[in-house]
Amino acid sequence: MASASPARLRTTSGTTEQRHVYKRAGERSKVNQVAIFYPVFVQVLLTIAVYGLLALSRARAIGGMNRGGGNPDLALGRVEWPEDAVKRAANQRNQFELPVLFYAITAFALILNGADFLMVVLAWLFVLSRILHAAIHIGPNKVRWRSPVFAVGFLIVAIMWVKLFFHVVTRGVVA
Repeated sequence: MASASPARLRTTSGTTEQRHVYKRAGERSKVNQVAIFYPVFVQVLLTIAVYGLLALSRARAIGGMNRGGGNPDLALGRVEWPEDAVKRAANQRNQFELPVLFYAITAFALILNGADFLMVVLAWLFVLSRILHAAIHIGPNKVRWRSPVFAVGFLIVAIMWVKLFFHVVTRGVVA
């Protein structure tokens, strides 16, 4: 069973910082709490990339429209977008659904010193599921492929929340 003991580390500014050192089967390994944010950065990059793809597909569609008189349909959002733009817009909206729970759990894991090795691995697995989900959604958009990938991502985030709950209940918050 893993046990945590605080370790005091001297930083370059001369202040003392507390981190956890986890012991498993007689070995010591340090987990840098900030490592939980690397998958967050990749998830944010995915969201930005989907925005870019959406902008490109809409720009192509607008280029082919009659824009005489300012095109009030475009200004009021009454445009029939091509399929690629519709898929990308739907995926862009998806980036603000389940990932919101992911952003919250990673922030809370950092604040509560719960970003251990398993939590970081789960974060990376979630982001990989979101990349695959986006590729399917923007690409072939087969629901029978997309749904299981979404379910895996959902399950991973749920496990992360349960894990953090038990971390707080069993270890408490380390200041």
